[in-house]
Amino acid sequence: MKTLFINPPFTSYGRGIKGYGGQSMPINLAYLASFLIENGYTNTNILDAEVLNLSYKEVILHIKKANPDIIGFTSPTPAFQQVVDISQVIKKHFPNIKIIIGGVHPSAMPFSTMDEGCFDYICYGEGEITMLELVKALEKDNPNLSKIDGLIFKKGKKTIQNKPRKLIENLDILPFPARNLLPLKLYYPSPAKSVSEKNGTSIITSRGCPFNCTYCVAKVVWTRRVRFRSAKNVVDEMEECVKRYNLGEFNLHDELFTASEKRVIEICKEILKRKLDVSWVCMARVDTIHSERMLRYMKKAGCGKIVFGFESGSQKVLDLMNKGTTIEQAIKAVRKVKKVNIKSAGSFMLGNIGETRKTMRQTIDFAKKLNTDTTVFFQTSPYPGTQIYYTALKEGYLGKDLKWRDFALLSKNQPALNLPNLPPHVVKKWVRKAYREFYFRPGYLLNQLSCIRSIRDINRMWNGVKLLVQVG
Repeated sequence: MKTLFINPPFTSYGRGIKGYGGQSMPINLAYLASFLIENGYTNTNILDAEVLNLSYKEVILHIKKANPDIIGFTSPTPAFQQVVDISQVIKKHFPNIKIIIGGVHPSAMPFSTMDEGCFDYICYGEGEITMLELVKALEKDNPNLSKIDGLIFKKGKKTIQNKPRKLIENLDILPFPARNLLPLKLYYPSPAKSVSEKNGTSIITSRGCPFNCTYCVAKVVWTRRVRFRSAKNVVDEMEECVKRYNLGEFNLHDELFTASEKRVIEICKEILKRKLDVSWVCMARVDTIHSERMLRYMKKAGCGKIVFGFESGSQKVLDLMNKGTTIEQAIKAVRKVKKVNIKSAGSFMLGNIGETRKTMRQTIDFAKKLNTDTTVFFQTSPYPGTQIYYTALKEGYLGKDLKWRDFALLSKNQPALNLPNLPPHVVKKWVRKAYREFYFRPGYLLNQLSCIRSIRDINRMWNGVKLLVQVG
């Protein structure tokens, strides 16, 4: 049974950040591929049509040459229309190939996903075991699909949703992502997440987040449970990346790397024990930065930057988001990080439910006060599966002509909440204002220029400037 996983090519509405916004490896596809291979399905491959900049015609030619029995996609909402478009083209040319989709969007919107008419199966929730069981079943002439947890399929005209699959308890049983199937030299971090001159890759050390923010899609697949890989298993993967692939910079894609201070320190100690020359970036909540001891271990073990989701400079808006953090916690967290000379980055959202021009002004001023090394501002997007999406549906805050293609990052028509007091075009102007005010401060510009140490730093800064132009 031949399986080909595809990361779809960009289309006109998905090219917003290609070229200078960073390019991450499709780590979820790499996990699925490695799991199939470890379980005997060695004729498994990945085509990253996005990073290879392939046209639909080139993708079809590749499929014709590879001759797979199964094609698999994983899709968040921003990529969903791209997956639909290429799947429709594939079905037209290869009607007998089974197309499987998983990921956040189909897990949140399974029935509308199936109604697109180009997918044979949906693996909802955590995908590795469901995918393996489905591949095994499809080897048979008359597969019994009813026993496969986490699967959605068509039976005649009826869509059948099997019971949810239980989460994998021990993440250490998963093989490392199949990086050998990917063009690793073509991936690079965004200007906000690059911290060294080393070649880089993505890594996931845990799955899930225990918090319940109204805007976040993490719980759609992982639920609100956090499952950790062991420190040894994580650093084994890092060591493999260093020695086998010459990769020394890691973007930790955990929803919340600092969920457990004890485990963070264990990972840092393991890195130091092996004397690995690595650099890394992680994400954290401001209320998980408790001790300077943890930060000093992180710094010593190669942490170059911590990315915080501050989200707002208004406590009222933070509370409406169910964020569970305070303005004071954010100030203290950034202060602690700066004290140990780890760089900081932040993200903010404008245009949330309950937002006003006054609270957006507070957010911009707060971002400047925190003065992190890099900051991004987003127009709040109501992703399916989130509380804010369903609230917006109920209150009529979603546009009448909502299209999945508009969720593509930096799409000119990126959907936003159509609030009575803040229509989308007004919020968009505030996002542009936020970028201009934060990045074009004389003191900030002088500080960034003083940090230039190499050609790569110049390129990183230039890419960041181009990204700002694209946004503003």
